[in-house]
Amino acid sequence: MRPLTRKEQLEIVWKLSPPERLVELQLTPEKLDHWVDIAGSLIECGKTYEPASSVSVLDVFYAIPLRGSKEDWLNKQLKPWAGYSRAEPSYTDVPGQHYTLMDFDHVPGFQKIFRARLEARGL
Repeated sequence: MRPLTRKEQLEIVWKLSPPERLVELQLTPEKLDHWVDIAGSLIECGKTYEPASSVSVLDVFYAIPLRGSKEDWLNKQLKPWAGYSRAEPSYTDVPGQHYTLMDFDHVPGFQKIFRARLEARGL
């Protein structure tokens, strides 16, 4: 799709998208265009982000990553963030994939896990 214009790319994505999912997400072609901008901006920010300080503690929730194995993602990408936590971080394996974590199938389970972590922290 790289040789296509952005408009052509979005039209293809729109045509390939399940209509019921578009309704569920309340997407319009214009909103899809905005989401693409947001996603792209987040990716760019994440490439060069370096924390300047630390937090008292980290609770990390991780699912099947977009690329590679869950173990590599945990050990090579997530655990190095421990250096920005003043206490030992917790790492919680959650069901689903990175991009499906907030789908209807996984939200109830994630909510229970998340709530349990909050309660364990006294929140």
